[in-house]
Amino acid sequence: MPKINDEYDIGAAFEAIEEELIASMIRNLKRHRAEEDKEGLNWTMWQVEQLKYLEQYKKANQKKYKSQFKSINNQIDKMLRKAKAAGATEQEQAILQAIKDGFKGTKKISAGMEAEFFKLNERKLEALIKATKADMEKAETAILRKSNDEYRKIIFNAQVYANTGAGTYEKAVDMATKNMLTAGLNCVEYKNGTRHTLADYADMAIRTAGKRAYLQGEGEMRQEWGVNTVILNKRLNPCPKCLPWVGKVLIDDVWSGGGKDGRSSVTGLKYPLMSKAIDAGLYHPRCKDVHTTYFEGVSTPPSGSKYTRDELDELAEKYRQEQKQQYAQRQAEKYERLEQYSLDSENKQRYGARKKEWEEQAYRLVTRGKAEDIYIRSDQIVRVREVESYPRGIYISDKAYIKPRALHEINQRTEQALKEWKISPERKPKIVIVSPDEMPTAYGKYDAVTNTVFYIPEIADRRAVENSGEIEYHEMWHLKQAEEFRKKYGDITLENRGEYVRFACELAKRRLDRLGIDEYNVDEISDYAKRMYNRERYDEVEAEYVTAHRKKV
Repeated sequence: MPKINDEYDIGAAFEAIEEELIASMIRNLKRHRAEEDKEGLNWTMWQVEQLKYLEQYKKANQKKYKSQFKSINNQIDKMLRKAKAAGATEQEQAILQAIKDGFKGTKKISAGMEAEFFKLNERKLEALIKATKADMEKAETAILRKSNDEYRKIIFNAQVYANTGAGTYEKAVDMATKNMLTAGLNCVEYKNGTRHTLADYADMAIRTAGKRAYLQGEGEMRQEWGVNTVILNKRLNPCPKCLPWVGKVLIDDVWSGGGKDGRSSVTGLKYPLMSKAIDAGLYHPRCKDVHTTYFEGVSTPPSGSKYTRDELDELAEKYRQEQKQQYAQRQAEKYERLEQYSLDSENKQRYGARKKEWEEQAYRLVTRGKAEDIYIRSDQIVRVREVESYPRGIYISDKAYIKPRALHEINQRTEQALKEWKISPERKPKIVIVSPDEMPTAYGKYDAVTNTVFYIPEIADRRAVENSGEIEYHEMWHLKQAEEFRKKYGDITLENRGEYVRFACELAKRRLDRLGIDEYNVDEISDYAKRMYNRERYDEVEAEYVTAHRKKV
């Protein structure tokens, strides 16, 4: 199932807004520092001034973020409809393939019935979109209110901490802001009493809604073809709540129109209901598990889809390790906020040290999923596995070994390069880590046809690779060049790849000419740039130049 943040990263958008709110608040506290005189800080006057700035802060935020929230919310409608369409399309392909493989249980329903259930499902989708957007709007109002409340608390608490002997103005303000920076603007309270930031809540809500829309699209297509049996897939790291249902055939009475009698529409055999499984915990928020159609007589029997005792023990350990890693990640993020926004230099140093300690524990485990084949060249296939512990789109060759920290750094620098080159996050390429034996002539390679970037693990080791840390920027500039072609001519295919390369080289040559780069000075960029210039691969020369001068580009 495609992750919804492949289309538009709602969680990241709200995280950026939260950071802006906090940063603006801290700038006010830093900029309008109380003046010192021989009697010390005049906190009363300082509070009066800060309350004035609080009113300005409230008005400015209301005006600024109202339009941003509207833009983000408009994306929800598009994302959920796209998720539903993707589910329907992929499910029909699976059904047609099963028919080719010998499945004879499908029966297209009549046009009248089809129109009726389409209307019902459309109403369900509209209700899902409406509810998701309404919840998001409430949370958006809550974060602005929360930021105002926190600012007001800081204004009054700063003097209290100063009176307790905090020392300098900076230390007093740091003490007053510590609670807020530790927790973030946790403006959303769940039923169990836990509080969460808007970014965290949005990530959960959008993923959950996106998954429901996708499953609705799948179910609609099953219902159209008269199939109501599904099976929960076996994977390397299932959710504990979903584990009891893995490998079981279910009657989908939620999305596929299965009857409450629990009988298959094809064979009449009786199976547990999907609705009962959901009531027991299946498909909880942020659930990563997913079901597929069970074609009776064609699909793998359920007995081969269940876990052995050894596998269950291994899964339990993986779950414990994942929980530890997630806790370490939250701690690292907390100390990063404290380091970034503390005013006192000693506090900054102390928090920075703690952040590094937690970061060492926070790198995601490299959990490999099922195998598939990917072309690295037209005549070379590599066997890879998707990394389940990362968002969708990162793969590792069976012949490559990479440490968690190295994979984290490569992924992070790739995302940083996208941001710096002003490329939309939804255009992030598939990342494939291969061994040096599989890609012996390069550290990195961008394939414009498949929007895939290949790296070798060694690029994360600055001691082993010259200019390590710049390779991701170089390859993402090639993505930018490809995006310029796509914008003008459409998709890049095997048939027009030569045209794309010529387009990129011609455009790059004009830019290099304007910069005064020629055969006599190109070696000032790098030896590689000189070799590529002599081969008239100006797209490579441009990528080398902008990477080396990226702070100026």
